[in-house]
Amino acid sequence: MKRIILFILLLSSIGVFATQADSLFVKANKLYQSEKYNEALEVYKQIEKHNINSDDLLYNMANTYYKMNKIAPAIYYYEKVLQQSPNYTDAAFNLSFAKRMAIDNIEPLPKTLLQKLNQSVVMRFTYNTWAWLAIGLSFLFALLFLLYHFSYSTGSKRLYFITSFASAFLALLMIAFAFQNYKHAKANTEAIVFAQQTEVKTAPTASSEVSFELHEGTKVKVLESLDNWKKIKIADGKIGWILSDDIKEL
Repeated sequence: MKRIILFILLLSSIGVFATQADSLFVKANKLYQSEKYNEALEVYKQIEKHNINSDDLLYNMANTYYKMNKIAPAIYYYEKVLQQSPNYTDAAFNLSFAKRMAIDNIEPLPKTLLQKLNQSVVMRFTYNTWAWLAIGLSFLFALLFLLYHFSYSTGSKRLYFITSFASAFLALLMIAFAFQNYKHAKANTEAIVFAQQTEVKTAPTASSEVSFELHEGTKVKVLESLDNWKKIKIADGKIGWILSDDIKEL
């Protein structure tokens, strides 16, 4: 009985906070529309503190930072939106404008045909989306196979047989996409440079030589961590060590 009461109280508290979060979101949006960006941002942050990372919240935070000419956090939050929802077109559009305000203009390495295919197809959705698509197709396969089993018409049996195994094949393909996407997400930790200007070293020591410099808003790939240093790789293939405090991981 105690567990049931606790569960009911938990559900009630979640419902109350969801209502509060909605009202805070409306309040922040009104402040944003009134061009009170600092105040709006503080309210958005209140919602974020409770681990509410909805696409709209992150997108509005990015827009607020952009209006305040804070390039690094603006790019960071646009990237966070696209990390969760790769097809969020407004975030991608605004990100392209925010990147124009960044100082570093790094030409990415040319992609192979396989990499382009992987980016345009496998990375089109998150691994969670691919997984849910696989589950849906699995249920469709089960339904079609049952219809095939209980059907008496030869034409219907043929149709259900072909479509059931087509759905099974697609389900396996979605699982493969989800696995590939998951591996890519875990192996490719990315970060945004938050320091206005920082030196990237040849080794994880303050006395080592400077390899190159980066400025706020630049996106990097984190390869390795050592004490208070991160080994990073930028879009053109250059690699070096940067202070952990100068970047923020996505």
